[in-house]
Amino acid sequence: MSQHPKRRGLTCSAAALALFSIPVAIARPACPPEATQSTEWIGLSQLHGGKGYVDTPMGQVHYRLAGAGDGPVIVLLHQTPWSMVQYAEVQACLAQRGVRSLAIDTPGYGMSDMPEGHPTIAQYADNLVPLLDKLGLERVIVAGHHTGAAIAASFAARHPDRTAGLLMHGTPLYTDEERATRRAAAHRTRDLSADGSHLSEYYAYIRNYAGANPRTEITANWSTITWWLSGVADVAHEAVFENDLGADLATVTAPTMIFSDAKDSLHANDRRAAALRPWFRYTQFSDGGAHAMMIDPARWARLAGTFVGEVADGSAPTGN
Repeated sequence: MSQHPKRRGLTCSAAALALFSIPVAIARPACPPEATQSTEWIGLSQLHGGKGYVDTPMGQVHYRLAGAGDGPVIVLLHQTPWSMVQYAEVQACLAQRGVRSLAIDTPGYGMSDMPEGHPTIAQYADNLVPLLDKLGLERVIVAGHHTGAAIAASFAARHPDRTAGLLMHGTPLYTDEERATRRAAAHRTRDLSADGSHLSEYYAYIRNYAGANPRTEITANWSTITWWLSGVADVAHEAVFENDLGADLATVTAPTMIFSDAKDSLHANDRRAAALRPWFRYTQFSDGGAHAMMIDPARWARLAGTFVGEVADGSAPTGN
């Protein structure tokens, strides 16, 4: 016996309502233990909560503010061509320690707008000001990884009144010759392939570059996704290879900490940067490569949180 059409529709609707009423466990970003080996993949659920946009001279900038506390906010600037997702677990770990953090998608990457033309590192640094003003953040600790470190240093040099501290991890302090070499280096193409091998080839390249830790499966996956999402205009890499980081560091007086990884291509540059000023402090974060901070976010948050605490209580040395 067939069901009356209206009754059948009501039954389907009831079934749909029942389906949607079933509680679903949604993975939230959490702080893993130090030296974790977990390879759980939860995708953009990593960035749960705290997100927003601010209009700036470079277009809309995407940010994520996390944690609670009375101390200075630490601004987290990612490497190129990643996005704020680089700091998702770090933010959870910092929040667990009572440290507020502000992660930003550099214009041209993540969910921030692509800026016009070819911005400089100084322009990227200045573009942080309207974001901080909108969020009511007067003085912050600026922290960055690779390209993010160059932007952080430029901000500290150009806006000392807004800078409580500077943390750089992987410092692109290049000589003139090194900058010329980086500018002349061949670039990987972003040509699409019909069989999807453009993704697998880049993943294999990053997987080999990042090392054998099981957590590299996560970082290589994110690196592949973010590299392709950034498109063909790699404007921040162009900017960092033109930037004179040494000139910025020569004027920085804020408490400064440098993290380094023994197998990172910028390891020697980190040591060179640490020797520039007597109050610049240096910590070897790992014996690994450039993905070490994402592989062990809890350790990074612990060391960065200690620096934030020292800045807050005035025990961190300065150049004043």
